[in-house]
Amino acid sequence: MAAEPGDVAPVVPLVRTPRWDWVPRTKLFRPPPAEDTVPDPELLARTARAVGEVPVTVVVAAAGAGKSTLASSVVERCARRAGWLRFDELDDDPASVVELLVRALDPLVDGGCAGSRQLLDTGLPASADPRRAIGVLVNDLVVAEPPPLLLVLDDLHTLGAPGVRAVLDYLVANLPPALHLLVTARREPPLPMPRLRARAQIHEVHDADLRISPERAEVLLNDRLGLALSRERVREVVAAAGGWTTGVRLLGTAPEALDDYLDAEVLGAETPELRRFLLDTAVLDVLEPAVCAAVTGRDDAPALLATARARLGPLLLVADPGAADPGAADPGAADPGAADPGAADRGPVLRHHDLLAAALRRRLAAEDPARVPDLHRSAAAAVADPAARVEHLLAAGAGAEAADAVAALAGPDFPRPAELHHLETWIRRLPPADVTARPRLGVLAGFAAVQRGRLAEATALLEPALAAATAAGPAERVTQWLAARALHVATADHARLVPILAALEDDPAFARLSPSARAEHHLSRAYAAAHTGDGDACAARTRTAVAVAVSSGDDGVLEVLARHLGPLLIGHEGGVDLVAEHVARTEAHPHPTPLIRLGTLVQRAYLGLLTVRWNEADAAVTEAADLPERLGGLPYLRATLDWVRAAVAHARGDLALAEARCRPDTETATDLDRDLVPVRHALLARVLRRQGRTAELDALARGTTPGGHPLGRVAGAVVRAQASLAAGDPAGAAEHLARGGTVVVAPFLVPSSLDRALVLAAAGRHAEAVGATREVVETARRWRMPGLLALAGDEVRPLLEEVGGRTVDRVRGRGGGPRPLGRAGRPARGGRPHRPVPRRHRRRRRLRRRRGASRSVRHARPRRGEPDRRPGPARSRAAVPAVDGRARGAAGRHGPGLPARGRGLRPGRAALPGRADLQPAARRGGHRPAPHRDDGHPRPGAPARDQPPIRPDPPGDRHRLTRRRPPRPARPPGRAGRDVVRGARW
Repeated sequence: MAAEPGDVAPVVPLVRTPRWDWVPRTKLFRPPPAEDTVPDPELLARTARAVGEVPVTVVVAAAGAGKSTLASSVVERCARRAGWLRFDELDDDPASVVELLVRALDPLVDGGCAGSRQLLDTGLPASADPRRAIGVLVNDLVVAEPPPLLLVLDDLHTLGAPGVRAVLDYLVANLPPALHLLVTARREPPLPMPRLRARAQIHEVHDADLRISPERAEVLLNDRLGLALSRERVREVVAAAGGWTTGVRLLGTAPEALDDYLDAEVLGAETPELRRFLLDTAVLDVLEPAVCAAVTGRDDAPALLATARARLGPLLLVADPGAADPGAADPGAADPGAADPGAADRGPVLRHHDLLAAALRRRLAAEDPARVPDLHRSAAAAVADPAARVEHLLAAGAGAEAADAVAALAGPDFPRPAELHHLETWIRRLPPADVTARPRLGVLAGFAAVQRGRLAEATALLEPALAAATAAGPAERVTQWLAARALHVATADHARLVPILAALEDDPAFARLSPSARAEHHLSRAYAAAHTGDGDACAARTRTAVAVAVSSGDDGVLEVLARHLGPLLIGHEGGVDLVAEHVARTEAHPHPTPLIRLGTLVQRAYLGLLTVRWNEADAAVTEAADLPERLGGLPYLRATLDWVRAAVAHARGDLALAEARCRPDTETATDLDRDLVPVRHALLARVLRRQGRTAELDALARGTTPGGHPLGRVAGAVVRAQASLAAGDPAGAAEHLARGGTVVVAPFLVPSSLDRALVLAAAGRHAEAVGATREVVETARRWRMPGLLALAGDEVRPLLEEVGGRTVDRVRGRGGGPRPLGRAGRPARGGRPHRPVPRRHRRRRRLRRRRGASRSVRHARPRRGEPDRRPGPARSRAAVPAVDGRARGAAGRHGPGLPARGRGLRPGRAALPGRADLQPAARRGGHRPAPHRDDGHPRPGAPARDQPPIRPDPPGDRHRLTRRRPPRPARPPGRAGRDVVRGARW
C-alpha cells in the first residue's frame, strides 16, 4: 500500500522471515513537531524549496538545535510521499543500512520494491554485496516510476564505518530522479560532500541557521510556555544559550536540567578518553593543542582535540582570533614574534560552547574537586598570555604569585583607564595581605577609586601605600610619586604632597617615566598652582603637558589631557588659543579612543561657554552625555558637563533648566560629586535669589559646607554671600566673599568676582562696583573669554554697560540664542529705549559720514570754472586724468593705482587694480587705457598730460585718501539711468 504524503510509514512485513524481526517499527516513524515549536518561516520555506531543486539536503547542528523538528516540518510542507529512517550506532553496518533503506522506501512505491525484497528475503548472491543491493533498489525505483519521493535520514552522524560510507556514496551517485534525501546530523555526515558541493547538488543548513532569534524565543517562552519573562530577560537567556533552541528552553524552564541533558546527550555518547579530555580542558578558555597537552598530560591531546571537534560539531566553536592563546609558540624559536609557518596546518583555535563549558566545569568540580587547582596551575605555566596566567593563578588560589603577576602587568606608571579596570578587578580578588605587602597594588586600587569618584576609599588605600613606598626608599621611588599624585587628586593637600611631587623632577627616575606619567605630573603641579592662585605657573605647567602630547604622539597622553585639560587650559591668559589648537589636533586623530573623544567634547563645551558660542557648547554636552557612564563613571567629567549646561542656561536666562542641572542625583552621587556640590550650589543660589525664593536659599546656605577642596571653599562663600544679599545685608555678603578668596580657574573665579561687584553696587558703593567690574572685563579681554561676563546673568548688565568695550559688545551680540545682555528694549543713555540698527542702515550711515567728511573746507572740491586753491597733496590726489568723461570708470573710483572700492592705500601695501582695469579691452568698450601707470609715471605710448603724477599718500595722511573722489563727469545729454558703457550709476 502506497503511503500518502506526510503519513507515518507503516511497517508491513512482506515476507515473514526472521530477517525482518530485528527492525523496530519506531525507526520508521516520523516524529511530529512539538506543539510549542516556533518555526522560522524563512528557513522553512528555503529548505522546502531546495527539496525540489537539488537531490540532497543536509542539516548539520548540535544536539537540541532543532534538526529533526525542521525536517519534520519540511515533510509536512512538501507535497511528496515521504519516509523516515532514524539511525543509531547499532546500524553502523553496510548490510543493516541496505535493509533499512529498503524497509523505508518499499511502502512509498506502488507495488513495493519487489526486486529488493526478493534479494534480501531469499538470500541471493547479490545480497552479499551491499553495492549490488543498492543497484537493485535503484532499479526498482526507476522501473516503478513513482511520484516525487522524500526520504529523511535522521542522525546519520552515528554511521561512519568504511563500508557504510561506500554504500551511501554509491546511493548518492546513482540517486533516482524521483528521490530526494534529507539528512540530519550533529557533524558532517558520511556522504560525498565535496563532490556534491562542487556539482551544486546539495543544500546545507547549519547551526547558525537554526539559532532562535529573541523574537521567536519570546513567543516560545511566554506565549507557548507561559513563563511571562520580560523582554530583557528573554534576550539574556538567548545570549547565554547562544541561540541554541534547547538551551533556551531549558534555561527558561529548568536550568538545573541543562547539565543532565548535556551529560546524557553529549558526554554520555563519547568514549571515556574523550570525556576525560573534555573535563580536564574545561578550565581553559581557549583550546590550543600545546596548552591542552600541558594541562591534560597527554601526548595525544592534539588528536583528541581533532576528534572532539569532529564529534561535537557546533559545540566546539572557533575562538575569536584576538582571544587566541599564543602559548603554543616554540620556546626555542629565534624570533618569538615571528609568524608560525605551521599555524595554518593546525587549523583554527577552538573553544567550548559557553553552556558546554559551564556544564563541564560543574561536572569536574563535582567529580574531582582536588584536581581543579592542579589543572589551573598547569595552565598558568603553559599559557603565554599574561592576563590568562593571572586568571589561572587566582583560580588555583596562588595569591602571592597572582599578586606578583598583576604588579608586573601594571607597568612603571599609571595604566590607561581600560587597563586599570582589569587590574582593579584582579586586585579585589587577591588576599588583602598580599595587596598590603605590595604598595604598587594599593596605589593602583586607590587610583581606580579616584577615577570613579570614591575619594574616601581612595584615601584609605593610598595613605598606607604612600607610607610603605616612602619606607622602602629609592627602590619604590616611582611608587611613592604615584601614591602622592593620586592622593593629591583625592585630597588636594598641596602643602604635604606638592613637595613630594616636586622632588621627583630632580630624580633620574623621572626621565624614565612614560610620556603619560610625565604629563600627569605636570598637570598635578598645574592644579596645585591654580588652587594656590599662581596663574603663571598653572599656564606653564599645562603648556608643558600639551607639549609632551605633541612631541610623543602617544594616545595615553591624550587620555590624560582628556581627563584634566579642560578646566586648566581655560584658567589663564592664552588658554583659549592653546585648547583650541589641541582640540583641532585631537579631532584630526584617525582612531581616537572613547576617552579621547569624551575629553575633546568637554573641551569644546568649555570653549563654547567661555567664547559665547553657546549652541556649540550645548551640542558638545549633548553628544558627550552618555560617554562617562559607558567608560565606567568618570564623575568629574560628568559633573563638568552638567555644570557647563547649567551655566549656559543661566546665561541665557533659562533659570528652570539651570536649577535642574544644579541638583545632582543623590542616589548615584559619589564622594567627588559631594565635594563639587558647593560649586553647583553657587549657581543654584544665584538662581534662587533671582527668583525670590529666600527661604530655600537660606536652607541651601545652611546646608552647604565648604569642605576641604579649594573650589568648594570659594563656592560655599558665594552661596552664603547670595543668601546675605537676598536678606538685604550687602556688608555680610562682602565679608563672605572676602573669606572665600579666589582660585585661578576661570569658570569659578569670575562669578565670585562679579558677585563682589554686585554686592558693592547693592551697598551704594557704585564707583567701587564699576571698578571691580572693570577688572573682570579686563580679565575677560586679556584672556579672550567674553563668556566670563555672561556667567553672572543679566544682573550685571548695567555695570557692564558703564564699563563698555568691545568685549562687552561681543557678549551683547553673540550666544547662539536669546541675548543675555543688551536685549532690545533696554534703557540706554538718555532714558530712550535702545533699538538695534539693521546692518544695511549702519552701512548707509557710514557712507553718509564719509561723504560729509569729503566736503570739508580743506578738501572741498572747486566748483566748475573756479580756480583750485587746495593744498598741493590734495590737489595732486584730485587731479585725475579724464578721457571724455570716462576716466572715472577706467581708472577706478579713486583714480589710477587705487582700488575701485575700499579705504585706499595703506603704508607698505601695494595698490589693487580697479574693477575696470581687470576687464578685457573688448568689455571696456575699446577705450584707451589710463595715460599713467600705478606709480604715476606716463604709460608707454600714452600722450603726455599736464597733470602731475599720482603718488601714494604719506603715512600720516592715509585717512584722507578714502574721502577723495575724482570730479564726476557731466551727464551726457539724452541719456538716463545707467551708463551702459562704463557700468556706473548716474
